[in-house]
Amino acid sequence: MSDAPIAVIGFRPHTYWTPAVVATGAGDEVEVIERRKLTFATGGERNVFHHAAEAPPAEAPALVERVRAATTANAVADLAGLVADLQNAGFDIAAAVVPTGAGRRPETLEEIVRVHALMHAAEGHFYRDVVAAACETVGLPVVRTPERELAARMAARLGIDQPALDERLKAMGARLGPPWSQDQKLALLAAWLELP
Repeated sequence: MSDAPIAVIGFRPHTYWTPAVVATGAGDEVEVIERRKLTFATGGERNVFHHAAEAPPAEAPALVERVRAATTANAVADLAGLVADLQNAGFDIAAAVVPTGAGRRPETLEEIVRVHALMHAAEGHFYRDVVAAACETVGLPVVRTPERELAARMAARLGIDQPALDERLKAMGARLGPPWSQDQKLALLAAWLELP
């Protein structure tokens, strides 16, 4: 068993980037030790299902798979640097937490590209899955927790209500300084829930 301090990386993926917030600590004591922005899609890699809707139907599946491979490779490159930095600083990374989104996951590409709202929903799932796949590729255990449950679960774990948790997160942001938006707060909650 290693004596290295435990760290967990939390994410909140978007269609081309994700904040990565690294937390360490135990119980109700948590410390943010790193915050980064990982960019995994640029140009045509963004909004993959919007591009697939404009492509000839026979070419759309291959386009989606090319984007999946490219964005995963980009995420792996950025993530590998973060993991190396944490390991060099003496941390043992216990897990990576990539929250899941709300709503039904569309089942087929044909279904997705017919409805604009489904394209957005599918892209949310797609890019979250890209970040999870990148974490697995660099050897991190991946936890998938519904994003909408993060705050309630953390408040229950701490034995406080959600307004008190919000105040605690606000105070942490005041100490840390920017960036500290809803993205970083949710990424922290994701990581914090997996700390011992």
